[in-house]
Amino acid sequence: MSGSDRDGRGYLAGAAFALAAGTMWSFGGITVRLAPSSDSWQYLVWRAIGLLVATEAWSLMRGQGLLLARFLRGSWIDLVAATALAMAAITFVFALKATSIANANFLASITPLISMMLALPILGEKLSLVSVAAIGLGIAGLVVMVGGDFGHGSLLGDLGALGSSVAFAVYSICVRLDPKRDFTAAIPACAVIQIVVCAAVTLSAGRPLVTPPQDMAMALLHGAVFIGLGIPLFNLAAPRVPAVGLVVLAQTETVLAPLWGYLFLGETPAVTTLAGGGLILSGVILTAIAGARSASTGRGGPVQN
Repeated sequence: MSGSDRDGRGYLAGAAFALAAGTMWSFGGITVRLAPSSDSWQYLVWRAIGLLVATEAWSLMRGQGLLLARFLRGSWIDLVAATALAMAAITFVFALKATSIANANFLASITPLISMMLALPILGEKLSLVSVAAIGLGIAGLVVMVGGDFGHGSLLGDLGALGSSVAFAVYSICVRLDPKRDFTAAIPACAVIQIVVCAAVTLSAGRPLVTPPQDMAMALLHGAVFIGLGIPLFNLAAPRVPAVGLVVLAQTETVLAPLWGYLFLGETPAVTTLAGGGLILSGVILTAIAGARSASTGRGGPVQN
């Protein structure tokens, strides 16, 4: 078999892994909806428990030991990365509880554009004209989507989704600050942070940690399976698919999540949601193109997630 054949098959395998990861993540909105008796904090406690168990089990199965032990030997950047991931998870689940699945996913997908804007002052990366155009498309999409929600009671959910994008962009900046560091241990660490914070908020509000069985099952399924398996699948894709391809393939989650909401829950996205989401996705794809061009010329490109 020639080298080109092996490379081609490797790329196809990587693309399949990336698409599978995005598909796994896209079911998160369904599990949140199927846990109606839990608020965001209660749901997050059990989702984080599922994620913690799944990631540590995966690491032990691969003979890599406990990831939390590795995290405790890390530095400040590991703590910032884990905290950013925890905040991204908390605000995204809040968004799913407060707004439509389509809104939450479209607004959360703006992360690559926010990463580009943060990379300018923190990493000193300059914005190309293509990058500026991508950011402009993303902002236009935000205006259309958020503007369409005035008077519909879901603006707090939109803000939660945007907060999730900002938090994950901070995580991506941490990765760019130390690209040789392995941030895998930040995943179970972010789960522990979620458990501590969300359990404290739940108990202080006088609400029980133990929720109805269906709610707990949905949260555990979300954390252990949809996220816990999605992350290894995405990690398998990363070395086989160029960053530009990963950005585009990762949008499987953004496209499929509203579809599942429509098919299984009867959630019909508003026209403004679809229009604004289309603009945001266009901006994200344009971001990937800008990153590919920067990489080919030897310049630092935008952060890919």
